[in-house]
Amino acid sequence: MSRFRFVYFDAAGTLISPHPSVGEVYLEAGAPLGLVATPEGLNRAFTRAWIHYTQRGPGGPMSAIADEAATRRWWQGLVYEVLREVGFDGDQERVFEACYAAFSSARAWRIFEDSVPTLRAFREAGVRLGVLSNWDHRLPPLLETLGLAQYFEVLVVSALEGVEKPDPAIFLRAIERVGLKPEEILYVGDHRHLDVDPARALGIQAYLVDRKGKGGDYAIPSLLELLTIAGLR
Repeated sequence: MSRFRFVYFDAAGTLISPHPSVGEVYLEAGAPLGLVATPEGLNRAFTRAWIHYTQRGPGGPMSAIADEAATRRWWQGLVYEVLREVGFDGDQERVFEACYAAFSSARAWRIFEDSVPTLRAFREAGVRLGVLSNWDHRLPPLLETLGLAQYFEVLVVSALEGVEKPDPAIFLRAIERVGLKPEEILYVGDHRHLDVDPARALGIQAYLVDRKGKGGDYAIPSLLELLTIAGLR
């Protein structure tokens, strides 16, 4: 029997990852429209644009993009910034549309090898499961497309909630949504500041999935380690 009654998972970097990379997906989508760049250059440009848009730039937090029109505008601004940085002077609108469509497809994502076995084991043990993620409105249909939605009872998505990690409010909402005490909930993410620290501050037993082996407090090398933590093996 599990020590926990509910397990929340972060999405990107925890259950799934862009495949092969953001830059490679953008290049495949944009090359037929005249985009000339390297995946490495696009990845660097995307990382800088992401920081700009999510931390201090005109895009604002992801929690502000609650509907499809707002989502498209937010991502359009970010992709335009990426294209400007790599020197693209063609039709930015067409390239943006291609990149946006690409990331709505299952082809642009990889499910980590430890994700499904972990989800199945918890489900077979009768443990309820959910997702708690900073994402836009496309996450629920993407999980359906990837075949992962079947495992989750609750989805707490920042853009749909109007608040995002590491704000304690989204964790409090996740606790309330399942009607349990914080100590009855297990949570795993791939970012210490966004996931582990705020969750543990509220009494949730949170862990950092650390597949690259950097180590540190509450770091685990695989999602399968959660089964040991929960007392299921």
